[in-house]
Amino acid sequence: MDCLTRPRGSKRPSHTRRARPAPVPAALAPFSTTLTILTILAVAAPASAAAPDVHALTGVRIVVAPGQVIESGTIVLRDGLIEAVGEDVEPPPDARIWEHEGLTVYPGLIETYTERPWPEEDPVAKAAPEARAASPNPLVHPEREMASFAADDSADARLREAGFTAAVVAPRGGLLRGQSVLLGLGEAPLRDRILLPRVAQNVTVGATDERGAYPSSIMGSVALARESFLEAEWYRQALATYRAHPAQRRPGYDASLEALAPAAAGDEPVVLESEDLLGLLRSARLADELGLDPWLIGTGEEYRRPALVAELARRLGAPIILPVAFPEAPEVGEDPIDLDLETLRHWKAAPGNPATLREAGVTLAVTSYRLDQPKELHARMARALEAGLSPDDALASLTTVPARLLGMDDRLGTLEPGKIANLVVLEGDLFREETKIQEVWIDGRRYEVQAIEPPEVEPAGTWELKVDAGGEIIPVTLVLEGDVPSLTGVLQAMGNDIPLSSAQVSGSSVIIEFDGSSVGMPGTFTMTLEIEGDRARGSGDGPPGPFGLSGTRTSGPPEVRALANLTARASLSTASQEVLR
Repeated sequence: MDCLTRPRGSKRPSHTRRARPAPVPAALAPFSTTLTILTILAVAAPASAAAPDVHALTGVRIVVAPGQVIESGTIVLRDGLIEAVGEDVEPPPDARIWEHEGLTVYPGLIETYTERPWPEEDPVAKAAPEARAASPNPLVHPEREMASFAADDSADARLREAGFTAAVVAPRGGLLRGQSVLLGLGEAPLRDRILLPRVAQNVTVGATDERGAYPSSIMGSVALARESFLEAEWYRQALATYRAHPAQRRPGYDASLEALAPAAAGDEPVVLESEDLLGLLRSARLADELGLDPWLIGTGEEYRRPALVAELARRLGAPIILPVAFPEAPEVGEDPIDLDLETLRHWKAAPGNPATLREAGVTLAVTSYRLDQPKELHARMARALEAGLSPDDALASLTTVPARLLGMDDRLGTLEPGKIANLVVLEGDLFREETKIQEVWIDGRRYEVQAIEPPEVEPAGTWELKVDAGGEIIPVTLVLEGDVPSLTGVLQAMGNDIPLSSAQVSGSSVIIEFDGSSVGMPGTFTMTLEIEGDRARGSGDGPPGPFGLSGTRTSGPPEVRALANLTARASLSTASQEVLR
């Protein structure tokens, strides 16, 4: 009755006589009742949506920040933010309790660099340069902004599995590639996930393999980058002069130069990517010449000239965004002398590259870029730790350093009250050969990380399946190819070939994801099939809702079919022997 209580001292509202509503005809009474119920639900919905979302993770080891650990405590999350962290924190009475004794909570990891393709179907990408008033060179499109196209449900899920809660996403393709965006990796609408719509311009300083494009050489790409930045700076100054003295010819509008001008003036970071150590040094000197604010993508070879790299980075105030795609041990054939000495040296020295750069004073942000799967990051970081990188530097390179570079250190990077509730929950330490992440929290929402078991089945082949969507049976064909645990394939449904985003084998199950846009149902579909020989049964979920699945394999690789036939004959033989007995 609180909502009916009138504040003390307020005047009683005057009453006006309302018109009596007309009686509802008996035939329309059921519809009137339904409309009344729907109206009540519609009014009540916002109230329930606004209810506080409160969670308390208790009994956890809390890594608040690099070098700052609470051995046993509680974290309280409210409405997507961290409300309290500490040893003596009591969960509030309205919180949902998550008893996580024995688990460790880290700040959510920040992916400083990843790239995704610019959508070819986008009208901006297809428009002629004259129509969009941009550079006529197809390799130069700094006007592209990735904010509208960054979401990729499958890629986001793979990053979450590795503990990432936010990622910088840059457009792929070209030399001057456009603006990156800082994106939260949850499943909220895109508008609620964009943390920074404009992060940096992205430039590739190196040869391009895009067919028919010019330039195609390293020298040409350096010259094109230099020319583009100089033109953008001229364009910026010409506009400033015109605004100050408008009684002159107006400069023509150029979308590419307009987008590049802030970076050319040093007011916006420029991410410079190159293929090797010489390319990195070339990029650094180009940035120095043009007065840019560079972020350098590392190559893994910086240990060869650490003093020179550190001196250039220090002079430019440039961080290095370092991939950790260390080489695997080279295969030794019959004659070990055939092994290339330089290959052996790189294999031995590469894991020590992060430690070497930190010892030289370089600001380091580690990225999963260039790894086959983001979750490989932890094993690679374990190798870096063995090679001398300190645990605090390792954690900082994925949390506090990226947050500071992005200007988001008041919201991301540590587990402190008032910051965004992005965290990772796991068993033991974060950087191990087999890190076991249990769950990831993004904006206060929990995402459970499904454990992947060693494969027990070979599901490659063609499957004829029936989808049971609430009683409606829809026939589909699933084609799986490749080797376990990670397969590729396509789902053929309603006359469409839908490429699979991922197909992962775990135990006797295969977990499949795909985007339903091509069949008029945008969003991620997931399917889990339990495989028994040539039979499959399971369930799925997607934008329309849950559905069931069942079917059989009709064809497959020869070895799979032979194994299936052998198993069938063995089963039949066993059954025959039982009958004879």
